[in-house]
Amino acid sequence: MNVPLKRQRPHGLNELYDEQAAIKSALEDRLLGIFDRWGYRRIVLPTFGYYESLSSGASPALQRQMFRFFDREGEIIALRADMTPLTARLVGTRLYDSPLPMRFCYSGSVFRYEPPQAGQRHEFTQVGVELIGGASPEADAEVIALAIASLKALGVGEFQVNLGQVAYLRAALGDNSVQGDRQEALEQAIGRKNDAEVATLLEQIGVSREAERQIRALPHLYGGREVLANARDLSLNAAAREAIDYLEQVYALLVAQDVAEHVMLDLGEVRSMAYYTGISFHGYVQGLGLHLCSGGRYDDLVSNYGPSMPAVGFALGIERAMLASSVSADLGVDALFAADMPASVRRLIAALREKGLRVEIDVVGRHGKDLLDYARQRQATRVIDCASEDRFALYDTGERELSRDELLEEVSRWTH
Repeated sequence: MNVPLKRQRPHGLNELYDEQAAIKSALEDRLLGIFDRWGYRRIVLPTFGYYESLSSGASPALQRQMFRFFDREGEIIALRADMTPLTARLVGTRLYDSPLPMRFCYSGSVFRYEPPQAGQRHEFTQVGVELIGGASPEADAEVIALAIASLKALGVGEFQVNLGQVAYLRAALGDNSVQGDRQEALEQAIGRKNDAEVATLLEQIGVSREAERQIRALPHLYGGREVLANARDLSLNAAAREAIDYLEQVYALLVAQDVAEHVMLDLGEVRSMAYYTGISFHGYVQGLGLHLCSGGRYDDLVSNYGPSMPAVGFALGIERAMLASSVSADLGVDALFAADMPASVRRLIAALREKGLRVEIDVVGRHGKDLLDYARQRQATRVIDCASEDRFALYDTGERELSRDELLEEVSRWTH
């Protein structure tokens, strides 16, 4: 029975082929290669798990975006919506006595319900790193610098990393408990720079006049190093000043690493406050209205699964990167052979593949014009047709007729 087209694949799921599939793989390989050179080891994480575990520490918005279902025992199961909680669980339950710090990297699909629009998918690939066990400005600066190196490697053109400090807002709120929908509303209002909405929410929360002054200034504390001095002047207490002092140390390390030109200080960068405890950042690319990467410090998350450990990391969305990347894919074939080749030539074909050449054998019996037409579709650099046991036609820059020995000698030179 044929399945109706509209029922064959839900909206927002990946189905890539040819150049798009090759570009996606190339971008993932680039990132994982960079992570490896920075000392981050690959981990492979499960695709689904218990909802209670995977939603631990997640913001209300992320919890609403998770895909949930029941297993056969009636347990609520969720598809992973984020790799970080899974990494925290791995560390907290199995690796808690490993030498610190631990550096991990990953790549895999995550699943979220997102409104259907460009760059927003139900399934997308998240590639990222987690640095566990480092509570210093050096750890934060390393992760931010690695995020910048990753954006450069993706070939996305002009980009900017907005760096904030969640701890500064937490210090201003003091003992006021802000959670759930109220927290989410405050984060979004600050992020939208909506002064009226921020003021209304702060009145509902019930903060002091001094705290209100500090928090209402957050959307406007945006720019270079001068932001630090302005934020320090507005600081309500020692905790707020310590948060700015810490951010200043991180920024100084970024300056020392010659990457601060890509960083904009933004104390209105407080989204996902339930998740992060210190610095937080988002990476934006010119011409793309969505952030390409996000990260920050989350010192409380591992303790949901085991011993308390400081941690910082970031993740990048590959599908969004593909919208902005200049990386292209070479799908061309180095050589296309007709099917009826003698054993001596087939052995040479195997040797070419072992040496890294992309070699195809036509398996449907094409010859002459049909083989050449197919070769053009496959973007083949060379085409070898077979006229007889000892006569071959080689097409590269022109057309040549070769004996078997001449063909073997010619092919042997392709890897030199």
